[in-house]
Amino acid sequence: MSSATPALPPRASKAPWWLLACFILSTLLSLAWASAWTLGVIYADYNTHPAENAMLNVFVWEAAVAMLGLQVLALWGLYTRQHWGRAMATIASGFWVLTLIGIPFAALVWWALYRRWDPGVETTFSRDHPSAPVYVTGLTIVGAAVVLVWLWFLYIYLPALLIQLAPNIDESSWYWIGTFALFFSLPIWVVQGLAVVGLLQKHDWGAILAMLTCVLWILSGVGAPFGIAGLLVLWRWQHPALKPPARAARGALSSGVPS
Repeated sequence: MSSATPALPPRASKAPWWLLACFILSTLLSLAWASAWTLGVIYADYNTHPAENAMLNVFVWEAAVAMLGLQVLALWGLYTRQHWGRAMATIASGFWVLTLIGIPFAALVWWALYRRWDPGVETTFSRDHPSAPVYVTGLTIVGAAVVLVWLWFLYIYLPALLIQLAPNIDESSWYWIGTFALFFSLPIWVVQGLAVVGLLQKHDWGAILAMLTCVLWILSGVGAPFGIAGLLVLWRWQHPALKPPARAARGALSSGVPS
C-alpha cells in the first residue's frame, strides 16, 4: 500500500447520452472553427506590418484552439466519468451563449447538469494533496495578465497605426476592429483567468485548465519554453485529476481506495 499517493475521488455517475451528444456536436463545430482560423493564419497577408498582423491573427487563432480544448475536455470528462466533468461542461457550454443561437442549448445543458444529473462526486482537491505548484500558478497569472497588453494593442497602438495609414477614414471605425478581435479572443483569457481561480481555490478543474493553459503557451511560439516547463511541473505534481482513467484506477487499487 502506498501512502504517498493521495486518495483518488470516486468516478462520477454516467452522464445522459443526449448530454454527450451535445458536446460531440459542439466539439465538431469548434474543430471546424479552429480549422478555419488555422487556414486564416497560414494564408494571411504578412507583406505589410507582419508583426501586427501576426499578433492579431495568432491571438484570435489561439482563442479558437482554447475553445476547441474546452469542448474536448468537457466531452472527455463526461464520457470517462471524471469528477471534474460537470464543472468543465459548465464552463465549455458557457461559451455557447456568445453565439446567441447557442443560448437555449446552453440553458438546456445547465438544466441537465444541475437538475437532471447528479454526478455524485465533489470537484475539490483531496485535503491530503498539496497546493498547486508556484510555477504553474504564476504562469496562469501571467497569462491572464497579458490581456492588459492585448487591450493596449487593440485600443491604443493599433488604432494609432491605422489612423496614420488611412487618415481620411473616421477614427472611430478603427476601434471596431479591436472590439471584434477582443470578442473572438475571449476564450483564451477566460481559460487562463479561471485556471488561476481554480488553482487558488483548489478545484480539480483548475488543474485541468492549467494544463490547457500550458498548451496554449506552447502554441504561441514565443512562450513554448514556459509552457513545456509548466507541463513538466504538472507531470511531477502527480495530481489525480491529471492522470488517465486507467492509471488512476490502478493507483486507486494499489492504495486500497475504490475507484
